[in-house]
Amino acid sequence: MIKKVIFYSIAALFVAASDPTAWAGAEGSTIVWGTPATISGDTDVYSAGSLVSAFNMFGPDVTVNGVTFSAFNVTGGSQTATNGNFTFTEAPGILTPGNSFGSGQPPFSSLSANYRTLLSTAISTSDNNTLTLAINGLTIGQTYVFQFWVNGSSFNPNIGYRTTASAPNPVTLDDNTTDANGGVGQFVLGTFFCGSTSEFITFNGTDNTQAPTVNAFQLRVVPEPSSLALIMTAGGIGLATLLRKRR
Repeated sequence: MIKKVIFYSIAALFVAASDPTAWAGAEGSTIVWGTPATISGDTDVYSAGSLVSAFNMFGPDVTVNGVTFSAFNVTGGSQTATNGNFTFTEAPGILTPGNSFGSGQPPFSSLSANYRTLLSTAISTSDNNTLTLAINGLTIGQTYVFQFWVNGSSFNPNIGYRTTASAPNPVTLDDNTTDANGGVGQFVLGTFFCGSTSEFITFNGTDNTQAPTVNAFQLRVVPEPSSLALIMTAGGIGLATLLRKRR
């Protein structure tokens, strides 16, 4: 009887490990955000793991720290913009892309030319409406890292633009940490275990007059030990324990 229990227990563990849909829902797709950091140089760009996609919003293709950010074209006045598996939606207003987020003043002007290119364009919204990013085509059971930037170096002093991203945990980034011409914004990393083939992130401004800003973003797959190996190891430990008890 004990042998049968052990056999079916190990078999169940194997099935769960080989079919991520059987257990992905336990963790879902909630993003766990890190601490926002002030933009400082090319090494801000996370490069571990495998790149899924990286985009420069309303700007040209550009490579920073070995990561190539592809142009994400946005038509002003529209409500949606799509590139591959990534779609931005704005409602009830319209999308408002821009290319005047850079500055000739330091510390922004001290960044590399490519980094300045990445941070000088952005997508925003009309008024303080919600900007939603839908990410499709994800692999259930995989762990992803999402990184995005907000920057408004050309803003006038004391504007205080901020953008809050929610998925559904919130994190708030400052578009200009000095509130002065030439000041730089922030970036953040968020990790999520994929429990669905789609992920949704919403972006909002911080009050009734300010719209959200997204200058650039990337999605990467995190390298990690095989879930199957971990589960089978746990199953092996359970088997050894049962055999010891039987003896």
